[in-house]
Amino acid sequence: MDRLRLLWIGAGLTLLIFVPAYCLTLSLGPAIPRDGTSLVVGRDFLNIWMYGRAAWQADPARYYDMPTYLAALGPVVGAGYPGQLWSYPPVALLIAAPFGLLPYLPALLLWTACGIVGFTVALRLWTRDWRIIALLLAAPAALIGLMSGQFALLAAAILLAVLRWRESRPWLAGALVGLLLVKPQLALLIPLLFVATGNWRAFVAAALSSVTLAGVVALIWGIDIWHIYIATGIANQSLVLSDPDHLAGPFMPTLFMNLRVIGVPVPAASALQTALALLAAILVWLRFRQRPAPDDLRANLLFLACAVSATPYMLSYDTLALAAVAVLALAAGEGRIAPSLAFFLPLLQIVAGMAGLPGPGLIPILLALHLSGQQKNIVVN
Repeated sequence: MDRLRLLWIGAGLTLLIFVPAYCLTLSLGPAIPRDGTSLVVGRDFLNIWMYGRAAWQADPARYYDMPTYLAALGPVVGAGYPGQLWSYPPVALLIAAPFGLLPYLPALLLWTACGIVGFTVALRLWTRDWRIIALLLAAPAALIGLMSGQFALLAAAILLAVLRWRESRPWLAGALVGLLLVKPQLALLIPLLFVATGNWRAFVAAALSSVTLAGVVALIWGIDIWHIYIATGIANQSLVLSDPDHLAGPFMPTLFMNLRVIGVPVPAASALQTALALLAAILVWLRFRQRPAPDDLRANLLFLACAVSATPYMLSYDTLALAAVAVLALAAGEGRIAPSLAFFLPLLQIVAGMAGLPGPGLIPILLALHLSGQQKNIVVN
């Protein structure tokens, strides 16, 4: 494990410094504890929990109207609670519904446990080395995802399972893709991968699972919830990208957000991001037309790096699958620099974003370009 020593040191220092510092900011007075930023413990899980509660109410689509949603938050966290958006696709109602039956703190604990267990199980599809698994549970992307109460660990688990099972269990791998409708930007290049490899069973399964989940949502809550999401929910989410104060800048390692942080106008940043997405798609197509084995770590690392590069909307914690395969590749003999940059990408983005500097958003595509010239497979030892 000497090859992973730098990552262990970095992850250990982050845990030793960040976790106690965060815990010291917690205020235990309110019914739901707050941290030093006045956000509740679990942060983004508040929205997921509210989706869960709304799933058992009539007309949850009304919360895509921001004043209505903020009014509903009032009795839970008080008036004027900052920075909340009701922007997840309606499929989130299905996933969040069980958690809405519990009080907030027990629901958060269960959600966190599900994320840790799901991610651990997915990692064990790739390695049985508990030192690697422990390192990835302490990765910056995992730590930020857990602190944020996010879908990050479950999403990473799905991506890792899809990549591992795409040939051996194509129907199951494809079916899992439908769950990423909660965060469709994470699955943007998966259909291209299936087409490039001629994996039509996985492609059909992904389409069927997506349509089925969308149909179940429409049957339960009505087709209008999709119309309202498209008309209003997507617009709510785009507010993060167009925010003139760039509040999400430190947390999005994408070219678009890096450009916005330094003042590049939205049209120009969008054009450059579109060009980068096209390059990412080309790299995936060229590499996977060669039918690399599902356990080829370099090919999978290239895919995940391109997946991060292809979208303007990617939070740091959603790079966890990239970090996981980077660590596996490093342990299997890949060069040290590129996987280490992928592992520490969330921290690099936080530092650069807070300083108003671009740069980390280019790391994934540079990693992909580096890997595109290396055709030799490396697999988990």
